[in-house]
Amino acid sequence: MKIGRYTVCGLLGRGGMGAVFKARQPVTGRIVALKVLKPSDMMEMLVEQDELIARFESEARIMGKLDHPNIAAIWDYDIADGTPFFIMEYFCRNLGMVIGESYRVEAPTRKLPLTTAVSYASQTLDALYRMHQAGIVHRDVKPFNLMITGLDEIKLIDFGLSRLRGEVQPTSAAKGERIGSPYYAAPEQEAAPDSVDGRADIFSVGVMLYRMLTGVLPTDEALYTNNVVPRASQYSLDLDSEWDTFFDTAMAFDPEKRFSTAKEMRTALNALVEIWRERVDNECRFIDEFAETPPCPTDASVLRTEPVKARLDEAQRIFGLDSLWRPDCVGMADLVENGDGTVTDAATGKMWQQSGSEFACTWDEAHAYVASLNEQKFAGYDNWRLPTVDELSSLVQEPPELGAFCIPQLLDSAQDTLWTCDTKSYMAAWFVSASMGFVGWQDMTCQFAVRAVRG
Repeated sequence: MKIGRYTVCGLLGRGGMGAVFKARQPVTGRIVALKVLKPSDMMEMLVEQDELIARFESEARIMGKLDHPNIAAIWDYDIADGTPFFIMEYFCRNLGMVIGESYRVEAPTRKLPLTTAVSYASQTLDALYRMHQAGIVHRDVKPFNLMITGLDEIKLIDFGLSRLRGEVQPTSAAKGERIGSPYYAAPEQEAAPDSVDGRADIFSVGVMLYRMLTGVLPTDEALYTNNVVPRASQYSLDLDSEWDTFFDTAMAFDPEKRFSTAKEMRTALNALVEIWRERVDNECRFIDEFAETPPCPTDASVLRTEPVKARLDEAQRIFGLDSLWRPDCVGMADLVENGDGTVTDAATGKMWQQSGSEFACTWDEAHAYVASLNEQKFAGYDNWRLPTVDELSSLVQEPPELGAFCIPQLLDSAQDTLWTCDTKSYMAAWFVSASMGFVGWQDMTCQFAVRAVRG
């Protein structure tokens, strides 16, 4: 199937305004994201066709003129068989996938390490500050609209609901149309979506950061009655009363009581992180870095070494994962540095690369990388291979909190999202996120790191 000059490789997702496809450019073969105007039945009932086209063109124009490292780039706009489409940068991961948010948005999600969560929030605020300076309010900031590159950079997407300062058309809300996403949209956005300013986006970032750090949504009624956000500090040792105050401001019911700009919120967040680093340093003075944690029951013989093909409906059982796709048992590794770029896990007898691939690569390139290790006899061995999910899961630790940051890490943290040899289909394979401790799958054309294993 083709849309214009582009070959469609698969559907990535649908929204109210359109559908997004993974596509391939002619000649170069580069993978791109192709968004085509394909409104839902409900949207067609609420909004006239001319208005829909005007909104679609407006989204492309807005994204096209905002040149910022944390805003996804638009490369092309065209019309095929009477239907407009535009071409964007393609990224495999988004924040919604990383935290494990499902169609049951209110269900608990995975917590992220504080440094990772703050990095994602800060980059989002940088993107929003650029937008707001240009007089644009996004109005739909949520995890699934934050793409994540192979270098852990945030790319803000989906400007279909964005509004230029002072404009009435083409992006004003139709009667009965809901602007924004439940749980993430600011309260004033539901009441008067065409009158909101950048502080509505600030509210959304507050909700996302709260969720990244706690694994839950701040949905307590107190948020809307007494302007008191449920205490984030009850969910994490990393958070204290200063963080509670921060969230009270970020998600204040009254926009006048929120941070006035995205830049102001980022400055406040930076100050909190500095205080947190001091807390970590103080904790490290008293922690025993060699303190033992209860070992997981393990036997080297039961760690599968042969690749398997695991369908989505059976993967949790095959890999031994919980409802959020995390290994049932973590912290089993007992690593010893060998001094030659490798570490040995005394618990399983496996030898691992201490670092891994310098660059993210596709699944096919991952196999080629391992082959090159064997050709050069890395560390004196020629039997390196791509690990199974079971083997990589044995390295997973709990996301760190306070004192856990003090313990020296023998494995290079630069290689975090790692390919396995296990496949989901002939086009997709399974990966493991080391720092966030979960298993996921992606198209084999996505780019992740490699950490080879032997033994």
